[in-house]
Order: sequence, then C-alpha cells, then structure tokens
Amino acid sequence: MLSINYLKRTKFLKARLPIIQIAFIILLLCSAVSAGLRCQLCGRDISGTYFKSTSGEVYCESCWKSHSVCSQCGKLVLSTIAVNGANLCRDCYARMERCSLCGEPLVGNYTQYLKLGLKVCSKCEREKPRCQKCSVPMNEAIKIGDIVLCQRCAEKTERCHCCGEPLLSNYTFFEGNQAAKYCDKCTARYPRCEDCGAPSGPYGTKLDDGRYLCPDCRRIAYFEPGMVTSIKQKVQSFINYNMGMTINHQFDFSLQGQDFIKRKAKDIHGDINGLFYRRGDDFSIYVLYGLREKDLIRVIAHEISHAWQAENCPKDMSLEDQEGFAQWVAYKALKYFNNDDFAALLTHGDDAYARGLSMMLDIESKGGPKAVFDAVRGDKQ
Repeated sequence: MLSINYLKRTKFLKARLPIIQIAFIILLLCSAVSAGLRCQLCGRDISGTYFKSTSGEVYCESCWKSHSVCSQCGKLVLSTIAVNGANLCRDCYARMERCSLCGEPLVGNYTQYLKLGLKVCSKCEREKPRCQKCSVPMNEAIKIGDIVLCQRCAEKTERCHCCGEPLLSNYTFFEGNQAAKYCDKCTARYPRCEDCGAPSGPYGTKLDDGRYLCPDCRRIAYFEPGMVTSIKQKVQSFINYNMGMTINHQFDFSLQGQDFIKRKAKDIHGDINGLFYRRGDDFSIYVLYGLREKDLIRVIAHEISHAWQAENCPKDMSLEDQEGFAQWVAYKALKYFNNDDFAALLTHGDDAYARGLSMMLDIESKGGPKAVFDAVRGDKQ
C-alpha cells in the first residue's frame, strides 16, 4: 500500500513534468539556432559576437576584423582589388563598367559623352589630351600642322582645299562651290584666281599679263584660239536661233591678254574679261585667254550682244540698259548650257551689270522676252 508521502511526491512530479519538457525543447532550439550561424567567409560555426552585412551575410568576429569589405557590393572577402581609392571584390571588379580610355573600372564620378558612347573616368577626364575640335579627351592624338585632333574628328573634318589644314572655324568658298573650302590663312595669304576668285595657292600659275590661276582653273582653262572655236560657234548658234538675234556685220574674234584689252577699252576700269570694239563699220570681239568654258560662254554671249545692240539699239542707251541686256543674254546662254548656278551669280552685286540684269529679268517676268527686246530697242509699243 502506497504511503501518503509517495502519493504526494508522484503528484508533484507529474505537475513539474511539463515545465521540464518545455525547458528541454527551448534548449534544443537554441542549440539548433547556434549551430545554423556559420561565418559566410570562413565557414566555421559562430559563437559569441558576429557581424551582419547590409545584404544579410553573417561573419564571425575574427574574419570581420582581419579582412576587407568590398566597396561596391558590401560583402566581406578574403582579398580586394584597389581601384581609384576603392576596394573591390573580384566579382564586382569583373562586372564593373570600364573607362573607354584606360580600361579601368568606373568607380565614383565619371563623365559620359552620350553621342559618342564614351564613359571616361575622372583621372582620364583630368589628364588626357583633348581634341581641339570636339574637346573630348583621347588616347591617341593626331597632329595636323598646329592642330591636334582625335581620330573621329580627323576623319570627319573638312580640309582647306588649298593647304590641307583642318577647317575648325571660319572658312570661305567661292562661286557657290562648297566642295572646295578655304581657311582664312590661305584666303589672306595667296593672290586670288582671276577665274573663280579663290586663293591661287602655292601651286598657282602666274600668267604673263600678271593674272593668277589656281590649279583647278588652270587645268580647264583655254589658251589657244582653235580650242575656243567650238565654244564660240555654239554660243553664236544659241544667240541666232534661240534668242532670235541676227548680226549683219562680220566681226573679228581673238583671244588676247588683259593688257591688250585694257588698252583698247581706254576709259573702262576694273577686270575686263572681254570687249566689243567698234571702229566705224569694223566690229571686233576680244576675249581673255585663260578662261574656263563657262566663263567663255558668258563673255562671248555678252560681247556678241553688244554687237547686236550696235545695230539695233539707240546710241544714248544708259549704262545699265547696255550692260544689263548683255548680261541677260549671257544669263540665258549659261542656263541653256546647264550652268544654272553660275548664271545665278550674275545677279549678285550692286554694279551696273547686276542691277541691269535684275531690271531685265523683272521686265521679262511681266512681259516675256519680247518685252525685253522692245525695251532696249526703245519701242514704245
């Protein structure tokens, strides 16, 4: 028979059992948690103090104190690579965008050149030479004369047609020809070509009458009368059949130098490329040698028109009427022979030639070609 004390002890133990079981379970849980904390770097179980990175990795105190944290990803690593004052792990170092010039990872501030697709670190931005055209830093500079350019600009930059230097700022072109541009230095340095007005350059030609021709114009200029005959004939044909202008007088035609034509012109000043010369019933036309085909078309048409005026127009015509009508015929001839751009240049300026041509074109726009002929003949109808 059980004693009362035994029964009491048994009840006491039954009452305490749940408390012991709970304590045991808590102990087991704590051991499990402690066993799950392993250092992300060395792999050992953590006991005591530990450190946690911003990205959630756990490290023991020993590793935390003896190794470095990556400046990019914040992880603790065995070794880092120093780049521009930052310490990077190997993974971040491999993934980093690189400077387009030095190839180093872009850490911290850098500059982007969006149109060129370049990213440049602060050191290269500060220390590399710069292109004098686009101002972008570069590895390899191309020096052309006194100018330093990057490869891109050297390939794209237009050059002076005369000296070959890059055109970085102001330039000039002549006769509307933008394919041949000239730097200010060459424009100021060399005598002008008498045909196109451009600098004659170091390889220009000085003719015996003192005129200069640039190499381009010298190559296509006419110097022999026999070479000009076909041009004269087609201009005469145009004037006779297309313009309806018939000249009864026979006229002599010859190529001459500038000095000869100026002596014949007497009171006419300036650059004279051609001259209609009348002495009684003798008509002569003098044209400069060394002109291009389009110049010859203009000059021959202009001077033949003066011969026509001598037979058909009043002697007291104004200078603007005389020169304006001759320029109008030259303008028509140039357009007929597919020199439209050159023809348009005849309207530029403020001399009697340009003003007179503008006046003739205005008359034509209102009454057609017949109105122009009526105006210069003095026909009131």
